Amino acid sequence: MDIEQHRDLAREFPELKQRIVDLKATSVEFRHLYAQYQEADNEIHRIEREIETPSDEYTEQLKHRRAHLKDRLYGMLTGRIHPAANTEEYVVRHKFRLPVDRGEVRRDWQERGYSCDGFADPPGQEWHDFTHSTNELVTVVEGRLEVSLHDMDYTLEPGDELFVPASATHTVRNVHPGETRWLYGYDEA
Repeated sequence: MDIEQHRDLAREFPELKQRIVDLKATSVEFRHLYAQYQEADNEIHRIEREIETPSDEYTEQLKHRRAHLKDRLYGMLTGRIHPAANTEEYVVRHKFRLPVDRGEVRRDWQERGYSCDGFADPPGQEWHDFTHSTNELVTVVEGRLEVSLHDMDYTLEPGDELFVPASATHTVRNVHPGETRWLYGYDEA
């Protein structure tokens, strides 16, 4: 078994492979924890193959550290652990060029395993405390939305994309003075 592939998160959680890629690209905190996890996992693998021979106590501490890091990473991947306050963890700003082309969004999301449907909300429309059993993506086409998620308010402009983890309670509000048109999609998890 290749050292780099020992307990790689994509192998451990194949259903979250795209989310791993997304978070590695957008989250400094995730990248940092992921690097620590890989370092610990590779060291454990070298110990198990008897390439290195530290004490049993050290090995057990290292295994506990790897388990803790894996739990934290899994929590971030599934949305059960949210990022530190004042971060843009779940938002990709300017993901889609303006004017937002629904066909472009649909193609992008379908490649990532998501559906694509739309809403047109009048000023002041609010969708309270929703949860879904699957992950959700949201993109504004015209107008402006505010999404409350994990005690944070994210204001989305046209072209921004928000990831809403499965089982995360969220509220969506049209904060634009006119109609807001937006797209949403669910993965097939």
